Order: sequence, then C-alpha cells, then structure tokens
Amino acid sequence: MEGRDPSEARRDPAGVQAEIERAQRRLAWAVDEIVDRTSPRNVAQRSWGRVRDSGTRLFGGARALVTGDAVRLESHVVEPPEGTVMIKGDGEVVSTYAAPRSLPTEAVLLGAGAGLVVTIGLVAMWRRHRKQR
Repeated sequence: MEGRDPSEARRDPAGVQAEIERAQRRLAWAVDEIVDRTSPRNVAQRSWGRVRDSGTRLFGGARALVTGDAVRLESHVVEPPEGTVMIKGDGEVVSTYAAPRSLPTEAVLLGAGAGLVVTIGLVAMWRRHRKQR
C-alpha cells in the first residue's frame, strides 16, 4: 500500500460507468464481427470469390498460352512511403509477367486425348439415350 496515491482508491462513478460502456461496445463489436465472419452466406461468398479468382487466373494463363501473350505470374500492392496521405484505392499494384513457353508435345497430346475421350463418352451417352426412346 505504500507509494500508492490515495486519490486512486476512490474512482469516479461516472468514469467507471464510461469505462464499462466502452468495454461493452468493444465486446459487442467483437461478437458482431465473429458472427459476420462465420455466417454461412459470407463464408460461401468468400469461397466462391476464391474459386472465381482461381478460375480467372487459370483461364487467363490458358488464353495467354494459346494466343502467345505474356502470362501474369503474380501481383501485389506496394505500400506507400511512411508519412504519406493515402486515399482509398491509391495503392500501387506491381505485376510480374513472363513470356509463355511453348507447350510440351506430351501436354498437347494428353489434352487432345482427354478431349477425344470426353467427346466419345458424350456421343455414346447421347446414342444410348436416343435408343431408349
């Protein structure tokens, strides 16, 4: 008890009430954030966004290989220097590109074979369905 200020022993009731209300607001915000992050709808939207982004990257890479364009390897946002004022969306995006390599013969043959198998399977299913009528 030595070295302790006697004025700290008595706390202002209004200050205590304000501190309790701040803690309640922080707790309510944290609970709302947890509910928002774990809601099935939001989880599904985030998952669909990741699938869509992956598909877009794969499609872009395939298109680049076919057309001979450069392929984007990765992109990231560069943070501005410390002390600068930034408006939303002002981040600079840096992308790394690479010239496409020609497809190996094995990959072309494998793709053509897979396409042929799928086509034959679809034709066989269509014929079987047509005979059953």
